[in-house]
Amino acid sequence: RHSAEHAEGESGTMAEALAEAMKCLACDSTSMTYMEPEEDEEKKDFSEYMCEDCGEEQTDVQWNYRGYKIGKVLEVNKMKAPLKKCKVAISKGDEKGLQSVTNAKHIDAGDIVVVATQGAIVPAGSEEGTEVKQTSVGGEKSEAMLCDGVMLAWKGGSKGVLVKLTEDYEIGGLPPATKPVKAKK
Repeated sequence: RHSAEHAEGESGTMAEALAEAMKCLACDSTSMTYMEPEEDEEKKDFSEYMCEDCGEEQTDVQWNYRGYKIGKVLEVNKMKAPLKKCKVAISKGDEKGLQSVTNAKHIDAGDIVVVATQGAIVPAGSEEGTEVKQTSVGGEKSEAMLCDGVMLAWKGGSKGVLVKLTEDYEIGGLPPATKPVKAKK
């Protein structure tokens, strides 16, 4: 997994290496340049890049989570245990949704989840991960994958436990780069 985090004084070598592997999300150009932070700029949890061809700016977080969307579960239908067929909206006003077949135990209509759409690489940010493709599971079409914390490359993420987010997250937006911390009551 590429990380833009780098030790002071390394002059962004990890981030510069990522710029060589990255494509512009707007025009698909491979001419990406790492943008050094200004000396007086506050330290960020991400690095910024600019496309030399179209001028579009993007972050390493946007690159790592390309093809991932926050979605809202529209419906859940049971199949042969433990499978469930779900419809998940990944944009506002989307009433059709993507179909995903999952074995997630605790999933209900209305849940806010993270969806890896076709073309996404699982786990997120991996150079040698698996590309999500439409497939058939249990005789049903599955167009996307519902994500657990490991698929999102979150520290402390649990394998096999569906990520559920709060209503604070925008449907169609990028998932958070780190596991959200629940506020103590």
